[in-house]
Amino acid sequence: MRDLERMSDEEFWNYARQRVYTLPEAPTHAEYLECKLSGRTCLIALHDLAEVLPPPHKLARLPEMPAWMTGIMAWRDETIAVVNLDLYLPPAPGVHPLSTVECTLLVAHSTGRSVGLLVPAIGLTSRIEFAQISALTDPPGLVPTRNTEIFDGVYLHMPILNISTLLAALVKQIGWAPTHG
Repeated sequence: MRDLERMSDEEFWNYARQRVYTLPEAPTHAEYLECKLSGRTCLIALHDLAEVLPPPHKLARLPEMPAWMTGIMAWRDETIAVVNLDLYLPPAPGVHPLSTVECTLLVAHSTGRSVGLLVPAIGLTSRIEFAQISALTDPPGLVPTRNTEIFDGVYLHMPILNISTLLAALVKQIGWAPTHG
């Protein structure tokens, strides 16, 4: 179409009416980050990550925390819970979680909540077409038998975490009110 400045008023308004009724195309893909856990790899959509922080991390422990909750920490202007994803998603039988000392911290954000996810290592990012994602059928050893609702599906034998569902499950399990980080 011609440059907007060169259009007549009638051409401009016809063009504007066409644009108003044009729906944006739905995305066909997303970018994902590989999270390398003990004995398995899972994927997290990049749009769910606010920041990736290398070790070391200064965490404060709270009394009676679940074993998978490493502590809390100050991040930007809020206090966030930090979860050891390796412990929250139990490793395959015979595989032991690694120490959290050298873990990478992924700050995930969804629906007004943020949480820190400690992972032993991160891998590559990949652009994945939604059509390439398989439904979660819970193959043995791929995902834990509990919390299967926190996965969106599987790509190349790697489960894809649904961060908004994961954060809701964490908040519920920690026992925090929805107004807390």
